[in-house]
Amino acid sequence: MLITDMSILNPYLSYLMFGLFGSLWAIMRAYEIYQQLRNSKYRLALTIIESAVQKTYETYTREIKKAREDGKLTPEERKKAFEMAMQTALEMARGQNLELNKIIRKELLPYLIHRALQKLKLQKAK
Repeated sequence: MLITDMSILNPYLSYLMFGLFGSLWAIMRAYEIYQQLRNSKYRLALTIIESAVQKTYETYTREIKKAREDGKLTPEERKKAFEMAMQTALEMARGQNLELNKIIRKELLPYLIHRALQKLKLQKAK
């Protein structure tokens, strides 16, 4: 079957063009959303938490570990280091005009600090 009337192809061509432009727009929009998520306040908050843990290690934990034969903190010192990391994170966020408790739920902050600490320990082990 050979199509001789070109007017029949015109709607198909329109649908094809519409589909192509729609797909292109969707891909561009998805990339834009991806970039927004990547640069979001949540990501900034995670970076601040990691920086606070690093700062606490450098200003408090490292010297205690060096002074000990076994290189370990007591439970009280660990608790104090954890509190210092939390306070440092909150202060650093305020310095960036961010309210950390509004970005990250209060219950999640200790978990994220522990996660940043584990990440730091892995980096130190390498």
